[in-house]
Amino acid sequence: MIVMPHPYGRMANRLVLSTAFIIHAEETGDTFLHLAFADYFRFFEGTRHSPFLLHRSSAPARHRKTRAFGCVNIWNTYDKRNEIYPLGGPEFLALQHETRLLFVVGWSFRSDTAIGLKHKPLVRRIFTPVARHREAVARLTDRLRTGADQVVGVHIRQTDYQSFANGRYFYPLTVYRRVMSELAAQLPGRTRFLLCSDAPLDPAAFAGLDVLPANGHFLEDNYALAACDYIVGPPSTYTAWASYYGDVPKCFIETPDASLTLDRFQAQTTI
Repeated sequence: MIVMPHPYGRMANRLVLSTAFIIHAEETGDTFLHLAFADYFRFFEGTRHSPFLLHRSSAPARHRKTRAFGCVNIWNTYDKRNEIYPLGGPEFLALQHETRLLFVVGWSFRSDTAIGLKHKPLVRRIFTPVARHREAVARLTDRLRTGADQVVGVHIRQTDYQSFANGRYFYPLTVYRRVMSELAAQLPGRTRFLLCSDAPLDPAAFAGLDVLPANGHFLEDNYALAACDYIVGPPSTYTAWASYYGDVPKCFIETPDASLTLDRFQAQTTI
């Protein structure tokens, strides 16, 4: 069993990390236990019955467990260097093969792209929102698409991004408006924008554009983004998860003067 004892960030961060271990456990015939999913378990069909996220592989076990306990701690190595620790690498596979309870500490664990695609239907089933949130997203999506030819989800990160990465990705609303105007000029027909933000927005900042504010619920806003045709926003796991879950082409706004063209949009294929 692979055990994640610590929380890392908010919802999208925990979804990303949980997904990496779920698909790895599924592929290798093991079990994954996330002990720090209690903040979000009630929101998803596959986790709502327990505050602990537990996934047992449907494949037969392929491990000889000779050690009782072990730990892989990458907090001061891979995490500090901002490098990916591959779960499919020989080092981790060897420890997993021989350890009954393998604790994992760190953020940068990621699974292989190929198995990520293979087991994506499983991930989508586990992290399907519960009925009341699905229905709220469906109502918002109906309003969003009525009379529109294209819908673009815009993730406007305002609060924590004032300090995150020294404010590198904290943009004024004028940047988002310019990007939206440029995209509307490239898309055929009527383009409507879904505005998702962690802070109140002044509608006057988007005068002249066809916009619809999201519900303001962190889960519903994310899954509404996943129902759009395109997604834009600063680099974040929140935007990446919506793109991954919904197979929606996304493009990050990397700099305040960035010009986004449609050929730069790609769906997040792995997470």
